[in-house]
Amino acid sequence: MILVSDANVLIDLGLVNGLEVLTQLTKVEVLDVVFDECTAPQNLQVQILSAGIQKIEVTPDWLMSSQQYKKGPLSSQDALCLYYAKTFNRGLITNDKPLRNLSQNQGITIRGTLWIIREAYEQNLLSSDELCGWISTLIQHGSRMPSQEVIKLRELMGC
Repeated sequence: MILVSDANVLIDLGLVNGLEVLTQLTKVEVLDVVFDECTAPQNLQVQILSAGIQKIEVTPDWLMSSQQYKKGPLSSQDALCLYYAKTFNRGLITNDKPLRNLSQNQGITIRGTLWIIREAYEQNLLSSDELCGWISTLIQHGSRMPSQEVIKLRELMGC
């Protein structure tokens, strides 16, 4: 399944130099309006494109159509990601709880940073030591990850 990514996951992976791990797991796209949000860490946009993540240009029609999903705390970019995923049969990769919840209600497959780490571990793409380091780095930087899931994943990997 092709996944469309929200900015928070790309930022997380940029912090741990993990964007290429994501593209080893699946094909990934990013909407241009989300790509524009990816300004830190330094050179993140270059890393995103170098990893093989495809940048998709949003059309004016998508902007109009996505407004039906702009509810509560969802940003315009969130609504566009949801619209794009639903319309073009993509999964969505995000750590944003409101976006995850609404997307799941729409029948969209949801993934997040912890899924990437688990898959990288299970497919032996990186060592458990390196992936445990990712979790520590992400926690230090305030990444949004459910604490119970973090505990389970750390136990699985022997962190």
